[in-house]
Amino acid sequence: MMQLQPGPVPRYHQLTEILRKRIESEEFKPGDQFPTEEQLCREYGVSRGTVGRAIKILVDEGWLRREQGRGTFVTSPSLSPVFFRLADFSEDMRQRGLEPSTRLLSREVIPADKEIAARLQIPVGEKVIKIARLRLASGRPMAYETRLLAYDLCPQLMEEDLERQSIHSLLIDKYNIPLTRACHTIEARVLSEEEAKLLEVEPGSAGFFIDRVTYTTNDRPGTWYQAIYRGDEYRFTAEFQPHLLS
Repeated sequence: MMQLQPGPVPRYHQLTEILRKRIESEEFKPGDQFPTEEQLCREYGVSRGTVGRAIKILVDEGWLRREQGRGTFVTSPSLSPVFFRLADFSEDMRQRGLEPSTRLLSREVIPADKEIAARLQIPVGEKVIKIARLRLASGRPMAYETRLLAYDLCPQLMEEDLERQSIHSLLIDKYNIPLTRACHTIEARVLSEEEAKLLEVEPGSAGFFIDRVTYTTNDRPGTWYQAIYRGDEYRFTAEFQPHLLS
């Protein structure tokens, strides 16, 4: 049985990954009742809060469903995970009548520290490509994003034009690196002084923080993406399957 590991990766995140793999392996089949929070607390030696947060993520992703008075159950195939689609930045801006553009701020090869190594599941010190970009709408900064990936996954990115090309599309279409699933979190956050300066807003303004790990073949983490969006201008649009709405 996989166990939680000490380190920088939050325990709830580790538990979410472990439970998702148990569902994917069909240890728990569609329609099966999932272990209770109390059972999972005992099994993994974690707090009720940690288990509750992991379960909520799996419910939000469509792997599990809660039934009042009955418990938590594994979803059927018709309630497939990846149950919503977040609109692409460029697509979203064009729908609003704005012209999307990208400014490359930096691109470098760095050694993986403990946190990067844990998120990308690579050895500490291994070479990593770090890309920082500013996303704009008709010239106005909308989001500051960083993306990290193991250098050996796609070293060619160091030579690509990342202001006029989508990194996601380059990986899939040009370099034939399949991106199979993503673990995506969005949180409200107050912008730091540096973030506010980049996004041309007042320090302390509201923003949206995104943390996403995208996986490739053999469930290897492909990219670790983090972004901060200005809260006064940006909204997130998601497309849901109707039967998952409450």
